[in-house]
Amino acid sequence: MSSHTGNVLFLTNSELGQCNVALAVAEEFLRRGDFNVHFASFSAAAPLVQELNSRVVDTDRSAEFHEIFGPSMTDLAVRSMVGLLYHPPGIKGATEGFNKVRNAMSNWKPTEYARAYRSCLEILEKVGPSVVVIDPILHVGLDACEKSTARQVILWPVPIKDVVVLNQPKAGVLWKYPVTGSGYPFPLPWNLVLSNIYLVARVGLALACAKSVSDKQDPEKAQEERSPFPLRNAYSKDTLNLTPAFPEMDFPFRVPNNVISCGPIVRLCQPLAVVDPELHEWLQKPTVLISLGSHVKPCEEVAVQMAKAIRKMLYEYPDMQVLWKLRYNWETSRTFQNVLGSHITAGSVLVTPWIQPDIMSVLETGQIVAYVHHGGANSYFEACKVGVPQVVLPQWLDTYDCATRVEWLGIGINGSRTSAPGIEATEFAQALIQILRDANMRVKANAMKNLCSKTEGRVMAHDQIIDFCSME
Repeated sequence: MSSHTGNVLFLTNSELGQCNVALAVAEEFLRRGDFNVHFASFSAAAPLVQELNSRVVDTDRSAEFHEIFGPSMTDLAVRSMVGLLYHPPGIKGATEGFNKVRNAMSNWKPTEYARAYRSCLEILEKVGPSVVVIDPILHVGLDACEKSTARQVILWPVPIKDVVVLNQPKAGVLWKYPVTGSGYPFPLPWNLVLSNIYLVARVGLALACAKSVSDKQDPEKAQEERSPFPLRNAYSKDTLNLTPAFPEMDFPFRVPNNVISCGPIVRLCQPLAVVDPELHEWLQKPTVLISLGSHVKPCEEVAVQMAKAIRKMLYEYPDMQVLWKLRYNWETSRTFQNVLGSHITAGSVLVTPWIQPDIMSVLETGQIVAYVHHGGANSYFEACKVGVPQVVLPQWLDTYDCATRVEWLGIGINGSRTSAPGIEATEFAQALIQILRDANMRVKANAMKNLCSKTEGRVMAHDQIIDFCSME
């Protein structure tokens, strides 16, 4: 094991969708022992870092947590009363989604942002990192790092589109690629080009004109005010950019040399038989996994529609099982139990509010034949890594991109094309049945698995960061 050569600082948001890749790469650094690991985020991430340290038992080293003082993205969303970012596709829906983002970001009070900015500066000064690994949408961190002399790496948790779409030749962002949240297909048909251009302009103008909420304070403190606006594009030709996506996992793009494809960046996990023997024992038949992300809490109507679709699928495939992570108290719903209760009692459907083991532990059993998810990047990469066909039920912004992406690549289906962000039983059932019947889709999903097996994403990211630090 190599000796410590300096400090690496991970600077990230605290929401799992953003910080999972940072946790995975930080864990790799801990296991290698070549850098002291520091992790800076909002208070909600402190337990995640504690859990990270508990996973690495073969070393006496641990990651040190540093709190960024200020509201997290979740706090801002709650305070602005935008709730979750649910919205339908199309011009109106995509505009609504971006307005929610703008409204949440606008709730950074100037003095709050200034405090968080100073907090980041103090962490940078205290740690003195050789390299800072930054979340691309932690705007306060990007802002503070402009004052740092440390080398900077942007660790993207998303596909290549979100990294480079603004830098495509011939203004491709306008006419070639569907705007995030639009739900438009790829390739973009000519009859939707004008709508796409309009959306780009409208979203760009809305974000460019955004301002923080007023903040009552002493005039003497006015110089302390700071703002996240105008929102910056985290991509820079002067930094190293790491993404979990290979070019073959996205729409075709011109990718700059400083954007490195690492492959899916997932955490090292133990076999399911070790961490959850009971679930492993149940999971001995072909199973459909349904997990709509940590933020999605279906209402009764949506839960019942999904239950009806599952019942229809089980009628067609009676030997199939369903493992369903459902954050809804279905036991109190007579309607839900009338639809699916007999299957739950018989043991062919297992409904749980939370799947305790890592999802990768479940996927790597080889028993999952289809993965139903909301279109989050982590879920997409997990499914690609194990070669499982995907049914995407998009809910907001980039999840609509995911639904378009899996269909274009031939590795999945949009399961709520006409009903999103809701879910309709007949449409969802047809998607489930189609994905189980489609042998060609299984072949393409397995080819994606073979592609992803060429590297281990977290290892590749670690090695790229080390090489970047060694450059003259």
